[in-house]
Amino acid sequence: MRTKRFFPMAASLAFAVSLAIAAPAIAQDAGAQTFVESEHTQINTLLHQPSSAGRDAQINHTLDGMVDYDELARRAFGNPCPAAEAACQNHWADLTDAQKAEATSKLKQLVEKNYRKNLVKTLDYDITYKGAKDQGGETRVRTEAKSKAKPRDPAVQVDYVVRASPTPGSAGAYRIVDIVTEGSSLTKNYYDQFHKMLTDPAKGYPHLVAKLTEKIAKVE
Repeated sequence: MRTKRFFPMAASLAFAVSLAIAAPAIAQDAGAQTFVESEHTQINTLLHQPSSAGRDAQINHTLDGMVDYDELARRAFGNPCPAAEAACQNHWADLTDAQKAEATSKLKQLVEKNYRKNLVKTLDYDITYKGAKDQGGETRVRTEAKSKAKPRDPAVQVDYVVRASPTPGSAGAYRIVDIVTEGSSLTKNYYDQFHKMLTDPAKGYPHLVAKLTEKIAKVE
């Protein structure tokens, strides 16, 4: 167990049934946690630097390599269904290519701004890594954030769902595809909101984009 000072991440488990597959699973779990720690250490270092356009560009670049915004958008539109949903409507398949690109861009802006805002908030928190475990091809890395200024406040648990994403010239990379805060999945929350708007004849896709644009503007 390790304690560091940056934003949290979490875990869930699927044990291997034989020694032949147990070792690779453990290796992947460890790799996912190392990935999360390394990326947040880098962002934490940048956030302690004086504010500047160059610093912010570096943070955004790091987040681009850390979060799979394309996959996050697909899941938010029901492709595949959120883990907690037994069945859902695949709204992603109903979008045109132009709408998919637009929706992904809007979600990226919103998630990026919220993520950075939360990272700033937790700069003075103690972050404890609680472990990383396989869950059917993905890994959940759990962390708990404890306020140093308000030690009596309960720790906040955040689970980062990480997926191995091999890229050309790399032995294997990882990307975050969902964030679960106190048991609440980011992609499921988005799916629930999007589903209501997309199935309401008075709203639909234009209304959804307008709401995303509005939310992006409100995040400081």
